Amino acid sequence: MTAVATHESSAGPRLFQDQTKDQTKDQTRARVALSHRLVHHALEAVAAGIRNTGIAAGGDRGSLSGYAPLVIVGPAGSGKSRLLAEWFVQHSPTAAGSPTSSAAIMWDGRSLGRDLTTALSQNTIDRLHMRFVASRLIMIDGVEQITAWDAQRALAHLFDAASATGTAFVATLRTHPIACTLLEPSLASRLSGGLVVSMPPVGTTRYEGTGDAFAGRREVSLRRVINAAARHHGLTAADLVGPSRCRQVSQARGLAMYLARRLTTQSLQSIGNAFGGRDHTTVMHGIRGTELRRSLDAGLAAEIDRLMAALVGR
Repeated sequence: MTAVATHESSAGPRLFQDQTKDQTKDQTRARVALSHRLVHHALEAVAAGIRNTGIAAGGDRGSLSGYAPLVIVGPAGSGKSRLLAEWFVQHSPTAAGSPTSSAAIMWDGRSLGRDLTTALSQNTIDRLHMRFVASRLIMIDGVEQITAWDAQRALAHLFDAASATGTAFVATLRTHPIACTLLEPSLASRLSGGLVVSMPPVGTTRYEGTGDAFAGRREVSLRRVINAAARHHGLTAADLVGPSRCRQVSQARGLAMYLARRLTTQSLQSIGNAFGGRDHTTVMHGIRGTELRRSLDAGLAAEIDRLMAALVGR
């Protein structure tokens, strides 16, 4: 009896600890799920606002003020850049066939910082002003990477001008704008004046606005994606990573970029590097082209789905 009693008394604390751990995991999953929904809901709200303003037809551009700006906050490596790029590809006005090439602009913080500094030094800030006020959507990934405070102050003024015309802003930061010591106060004030949402932990967020039957499947390598897309078009991997711009190669390359974005966790720049050192804007162009062809050709859409299924081993 003593042995049994000792066993039961030692098992009790362990059982309690296991239950506590399970409860903690459940609570963590619940918080992550809530953050996940908030991020996607916020992005969907911005997308709906852009669609509903009817800017091309002269509609009201002021209806997005409640989300001006939308700021997604999360630590380095949380997937903010990937999420923003996926959303931009799917929902930017240019991807939807807008006749205005400047309808949507996406910058990373460093690039915008350079553009702002150059514009200030060369007294050409009016050109940036025109781009801002003419755009339906402006996205800035890593605002804190704009290191010069005079550039940040200029951005605050451009934000005011563009917001007055109804431009939608989406930006990312590592910390809340008010808590970010790298931000000039006037810019921090603008960024905190809209909606600030927190990014879930790494690996829990991927844009799901159109649904993704392949979400959660095992990741495939970039090399395998490139080889599959090349074979599908009767080409070689060298053709896709090479300099050729002929239509067949360009379409195959765009398909491979689209598949890489859907089936891997690689950034746009990493995907570009795998295609002979191309930059992220080239990758975005290839993805958009494939998205457009897929939306117009049901047969091609079915082929792409079969190719994806084969790659993930469904």
